[in-house]
Amino acid sequence: MKEIKIVLTQTNTVICRTLKLFSKKPYNHISISFEDDCSTMFSFGRKITWFPLIGGFVKEDIKSGIFKMFPDTKCKIYKFEVTDEDYDIILKRLNDFISRPERYRYSFLNVFLIRFNIPFERKYHYVCSSFVSYLLNGIIPFNKEISLITPDDYNNLNLKPVYEGRLHEYVSNKAVAAGVQVEVIN
Repeated sequence: MKEIKIVLTQTNTVICRTLKLFSKKPYNHISISFEDDCSTMFSFGRKITWFPLIGGFVKEDIKSGIFKMFPDTKCKIYKFEVTDEDYDIILKRLNDFISRPERYRYSFLNVFLIRFNIPFERKYHYVCSSFVSYLLNGIIPFNKEISLITPDDYNNLNLKPVYEGRLHEYVSNKAVAAGVQVEVIN
């Protein structure tokens, strides 16, 4: 068995605050991590830190980008175990994104369609939640179309919560527990 982490976050960007205003949910972004400390995650989001209108597949690192800009980012982290076979399926799907990131785009249209419960899938276009759900499709049972899944839907799945608080604190605490030198970001 192997362990995967699902990381729900709420930064203080204008877009994230706007999504929170409409969704009324505490977390409006989702990422997936294969590391115990979640210091590296994968998702769909902005490719340029200061310009949110260019988005796509991103490898997120808490020491750079949005998470560095917003060190008080709140998070809720879930873990779940998958079989070695399912883990390999997830990694195979992820590796397609990693090997050809330029092919994938952020689906701004889906951000609005999700709000009105209108399913819509376009090849190579994802939002954060549809990306994570695509990776986990067939491994976690979803009760709706992938294009309609929101980060908050993960709160209703049978996943084990392991942490809720500041993302930087979680990563720092994991690093200290592992005996790694930690750079404190204020």
